[in-house]
Amino acid sequence: QDIVATGAVSCGLPFLFIHLANLEVIGKVQLNLPLWEEILSSYWSPHLYLFTRETVSREVDIHARMFAPALGIREDPATGSGAAALAAYLAQDNLLQQGTLEWRIEQGLEIGRPSLLKAAADYQDSHLHGIRVGGNSVLVSQGQIFLP
Repeated sequence: QDIVATGAVSCGLPFLFIHLANLEVIGKVQLNLPLWEEILSSYWSPHLYLFTRETVSREVDIHARMFAPALGIREDPATGSGAAALAAYLAQDNLLQQGTLEWRIEQGLEIGRPSLLKAAADYQDSHLHGIRVGGNSVLVSQGQIFLP
């Protein structure tokens, strides 16, 4: 079975999560835009966030890809809002009473723009109390506008 589980979560921006079996499966994914338009474009969470627990780097926990054609994004190399929602998705079945769950997420490898994100879910009194996301960024362009 290539698909392990699915679910939709929002922490401001809704994502449809598709948990895939392994790197081979996630690496073969190609967005079929006409099919996406027919089935998902008007769905509550039209943004696709695919992930697997099998990773390229041993230092990370999740390998991810994100497609958001509704936002004009064919594939995103690093998705902070997606990582936040992923933390909420992964934390749903947790029984932690106090403390923090953390995940390191690699993304963007398939499009030649490798990124590393960190997501955390904080628990207090057996309830999800907060979600945090972080990572490094790289300047990819810069410009100036001169007005008369």
